[in-house]
Parts: sequence; structure tokens; C-alpha cells
Amino acid sequence: MAITQTTLDINVSKYKHYTTYALYLDGDKLSDAAFAGLLQDAAATGEQIVHTDAIVVADDAVLLASHTRDGSSCWATHLSAQGGKARLEKIITSTTDCSPRPASPGWSALYDQASNLVLVRTHPFAVHPITGYWQVLWIEGDVVALYEDERAKERLVVKLVRISADETLAEQFLPMNAYAEPDLLHAAPEARRQWLFDNFSVSLGTPASIQLRPDNTLKTITPEVWAEYQEMDRQNKEADARASAEGQARLEALYREVREAEATNNHPASRIK
Repeated sequence: MAITQTTLDINVSKYKHYTTYALYLDGDKLSDAAFAGLLQDAAATGEQIVHTDAIVVADDAVLLASHTRDGSSCWATHLSAQGGKARLEKIITSTTDCSPRPASPGWSALYDQASNLVLVRTHPFAVHPITGYWQVLWIEGDVVALYEDERAKERLVVKLVRISADETLAEQFLPMNAYAEPDLLHAAPEARRQWLFDNFSVSLGTPASIQLRPDNTLKTITPEVWAEYQEMDRQNKEADARASAEGQARLEALYREVREAEATNNHPASRIK
């Protein structure tokens, strides 16, 4: 059962709507304790559970995203009711985000704790892990087109993968010093598909192939802009390193103070009254 709450955001003077879900089995509400029992995860025991996403995948089953009230743990699960009994299959467990994201029609994308992509087909229901943090561009049959920026190798990657085997079929690499990164993170599935076919020729034949179109509309950058990006990246890394070193120094100083205090308290002179 969907439950929508409306709150007024005084910062922008607009109402915001939040939808959560209550679970019922044969007319009886499935309690947080019962859901935690199905999860068999200590992080859920005794916690209030919030169900934020529910996608119907069968007459008696849903793809469900849930998290503890404080957001410290979350789960994506396949919850079904068979013979009047609830059954639950954990798909991912994380401490960040377990909400399914729209992919191509009939598919959802999840990301596990290690940021690997997990593709979920709704009808018929199936789960397919894909190694790496990829953005889904398009799915056709058992093939998915994926995008990722590999900063360590200074390149953009678009590739075709066989979903059932997590097997790379074809790849196209673009140097980051020549092409700007596309804004695909929050783009709708249709916009991602359009970006793919506007810029690449894709063949699912044998062998499969993906190639940059001569008439592509990808944004390019100049060597000067690339140099600016590299300088900003260098400064960010230095700032991160300084912050990490300062944090480590503070922690070591705290440990030193504790050890000195313990040594003082344990010294014979300190116990003389």
C-alpha cells in the first residue's frame, strides 16, 4: 500500500511529496520485526524499516527498496507471497543507496556496496550482476550498451555487454583530453538511448561492434581546458591528502593524550593519598 506524505519546504515555499509503502500479506500488515526476520540481517533487528520503492514484478511479487529509519543500512529485495507465506530474496545490501533506477523499459538498475551495476529485469524477473560502475544507455535482448568515465586511464568508455554472461562484446574508447564528459547521470532512459544513437553506430551482429559516428554531436574540449581540468584535479587531490593527514594527526594526538593519561593514573605516585 502506497502512503504519500506532503510537507512544506519553507526554503522554497513549495510542497514536497514523499511516498513510502506499507506491506500487507493476506490483509495483515507485515511488521518491521517480521520483515527483519525475513531479511535475516542483524542491521535490521529492532529497527524501524522504511520501504521507499516498490515495483510490481508479478501478481504476487515486488522489487522492494528498504532502509532503516536512520539510513545506516538499506536493502533491495525480491518479496513474494507464495501460498500465503512471505518469501524474500536479498539482491543487494548497502550503507548508501538501494533504490532501483530506471533503465530501459522493463529493466531497473541497482548498484551494490562496491558500486557494481546490478541489472534487474521485471518480466520475467531476473537479476544480472555486471562488474563495474556503469550507466545504462540501452538494452536490446541480452545485450546492454553501457557508459563509464575511466579517470585513471583518462578515457571515456562506451561498450556492449552480454547481460547473461557479463561478457564484453565491443568497446569504444574516447580520450578525455579531447571529449567532454556527457551529462548522463540524471538523464532519463530515453535521453541516454538518444545520446547513444546520435553519436555511435551500433551493430548486434556477429561480431558485435560499436563505433563513433562521423557526424557525432559529442562536445569537444581544447588542450587549454584539459590542462585546467588536470590542475583542478591535482588541487583537489592535494586538498584531500592534506585533510586526511590532518585527520590522522588529530587522531594520533588523541591516542597519545589517552596513553599519557593512563600512564599518569597508573603511576604509583598518582595513587598516594
